[in-house]
Amino acid sequence: MKTLKRLLAIAAALVLSGGCAGEARMESSQISLPPVSQSQSQQDSSQPEEPAAPETRHGVLVAAGDNLIHDVIYLQAQRRAQGTGYDFGPAYENIASLVAGSDFAFVNQETVLAGAVLPLSNYPRFCSPPEVGEEILSLGFNLISTANNHCFDQGQTGLEASQDFWDGHPEAAVTGSYATQDHREMIPVIANEEGIRVALIAATELTNGLTLPPDSEGGVLLLSELEEIRTKLAQAREQADLVILSLHWGAEGSFVPSDGQKELARRLAEAGADVILGHHSHVLQGGEWLETSRGRSYVAYSLGNFISAQVGAENMLAGLLRLEFSVTEGEAAKLDGVTFIPTVTHYGPGFSQLTILPLEDYTAELAASHGVRQYDAGFSLDYLQRQLSSLDFGETA
Repeated sequence: MKTLKRLLAIAAALVLSGGCAGEARMESSQISLPPVSQSQSQQDSSQPEEPAAPETRHGVLVAAGDNLIHDVIYLQAQRRAQGTGYDFGPAYENIASLVAGSDFAFVNQETVLAGAVLPLSNYPRFCSPPEVGEEILSLGFNLISTANNHCFDQGQTGLEASQDFWDGHPEAAVTGSYATQDHREMIPVIANEEGIRVALIAATELTNGLTLPPDSEGGVLLLSELEEIRTKLAQAREQADLVILSLHWGAEGSFVPSDGQKELARRLAEAGADVILGHHSHVLQGGEWLETSRGRSYVAYSLGNFISAQVGAENMLAGLLRLEFSVTEGEAAKLDGVTFIPTVTHYGPGFSQLTILPLEDYTAELAASHGVRQYDAGFSLDYLQRQLSSLDFGETA
């Protein structure tokens, strides 16, 4: 009996002990703890942030060759305007959309735009109406070289008129020839909507033996002035994301660049030229990629005649080079790829209705009606296609 009472007492004690423990746990869960400070909370929850990826911006450059304005071109434009100036629109309207879709567009303005102060003239000493410049600006060309073998055709007066015209259009980067010393020192830079900055430098191999008066401040950057070109390239790299070098060089009528041109292109690319745009031969010469310590540069040895009234079958085929590139903050510009878009200068008998057409829209019937056949009966659509097939612009690189 005593044993039974002892067991019951022990059991009761265990029950009371368990109940107290439960109450103690409940009470402890209801106790308010001191709040954690905000700085302590942030310190506990924060993780190291990864740096933001550098921004990459993209751009498109379109480049044409020689804008070579023979008299029949401006006379047709004058007739179309019916006494109210010049209408060059129909000469370019069929390729306008190919230029308009670019951020930057280059052309070599082969003839001096001094017609506002001097009589208009044809080869061999060209003088063109300034409306030519207005037309190419309206198409979207904003990188314009005036360094070529015809830049001294109208002497100091022509240089001053040309400079005055282009100074009135700060939306374009224009360089090469100059009427005053301050313009020689300038390196024009323009930017697109994304803020990509492009600089243009332009030089010519010759001026057809023409010179300026001894007291003239005018001149043109010559290809023989290699140290100055290198200096300008270095300066341009400090100011722009992409540096373009325009070179009026080589032999007229030559379908291939010389070994000297190829070597010079490699040297100037290494010196800072991202893109080298060649012209003067009046025929196409193709292009290629150049490896430099910065990455790839590109050279188009000659882009032919953008427009002209020349009379050789070989002078009718030209084209627009389309180059896509990207710029990443803190890095050199990257050239992503090129496409060559062939074009044809077409005119009828007596140079009538002279215009530029994309080759893809050109037909055998149009070729058969081309006025150039009066001078070269071998001209045909097949002739153009064979000429094109012999060229390599590095489009698959």
